[in-house]
Amino acid sequence: MPKEQTYHEENYAIAFSQGDEQALAHYFRELHPALSLYANQWVKDFQLAREIASEAFVKTWQKHYKLNSDEGIRAYLYTVVRRDSYKTAKRLSCIDTSITDTADNDTPFSFLVRAETYRLLYSALQKLSPGNKRVITMYYFEGKTTGEIARELNLHPRTVQTQKMRGIKALQKILGQAVFGVLYALEKIFLSTL
Repeated sequence: MPKEQTYHEENYAIAFSQGDEQALAHYFRELHPALSLYANQWVKDFQLAREIASEAFVKTWQKHYKLNSDEGIRAYLYTVVRRDSYKTAKRLSCIDTSITDTADNDTPFSFLVRAETYRLLYSALQKLSPGNKRVITMYYFEGKTTGEIARELNLHPRTVQTQKMRGIKALQKILGQAVFGVLYALEKIFLSTL
């Protein structure tokens, strides 16, 4: 079994452009969940959104030799997901015109803010207790009501509400700590594109 290569964060992009599958796996682990959330805003079906995000990696990998920066890889992935999600939603007739208009008029900075927000949100969700994470995911990302969640998880609706509130409070605490780091990263990314 070959030894797994480890890279310093900025070297993953170079390894990716050179066809290193471990670099591809790194980006998949880091970005697939956030890309799935991003796709879900159009298709309104989390399983389909995950498939779109997975397919975006296949399409991006086919062009790996053209992408040699972290920002370029991320931007390309989000562009593919946005385009494919929009096409799929249009085919399925589930387009939300307010989202469509916003996505079509994104500036590079607003696009980066949205992408980083999805990544940060997914990371914060992973830090929640399993019950809070499940309820938050079902309520906000799958669009289920408190009653539907209670029936599906065999819980009292009051328990679902409690878990949802605890999850929201925990997310506020987690995300509050991360805001300055995100702003710094976005500033670095945005200034590098000028």
